[in-house]
Amino acid sequence: MTAETAHVPPARASVPDAGGFRSDAVITFQVHGLPIPQGSARSWVVNGKPVITSAAKGLATWRRLVADVAQRFAPTEPWLGPVGIELHFGIPKPKSAPKKRRVWPDKRPDLDKLTRAVLDALTYVVFADDSQVVEIAASKDYGPPGVVVEVRKIPDPDVPVS
Repeated sequence: MTAETAHVPPARASVPDAGGFRSDAVITFQVHGLPIPQGSARSWVVNGKPVITSAAKGLATWRRLVADVAQRFAPTEPWLGPVGIELHFGIPKPKSAPKKRRVWPDKRPDLDKLTRAVLDALTYVVFADDSQVVEIAASKDYGPPGVVVEVRKIPDPDVPVS
């Protein structure tokens, strides 16, 4: 994965500096911050109208942060067609975790819910709809909080490669 230091434009000064890379077919960037899982939606009826909300606190802020960093490396128009995505999440190691042996982050947050939050954040920024994602590789491990994202176009098999 190739990365270079990105310049933070003055208008985005509140977004932490992130390394990133963009080519015609690949976008790579890193978002620093505590990943928040998508969570389950809750719904109820108020005055005869349905109300839907996400149960995860901080989700909107996390998705906005991911979208803001992605925007710096995104194409002018969201990609159309199939894409693949690779996500590597870092989550803080609990103070109670053993120090001398390898432990895995096999507790919450769920990897699939972390992934869903990032996919939703990238919709309309990098790709037009998250239904375009045809390949996903995702992992979580203890480390500095954040996510490393790589999105790549899947080539059309009917178009010859030059």
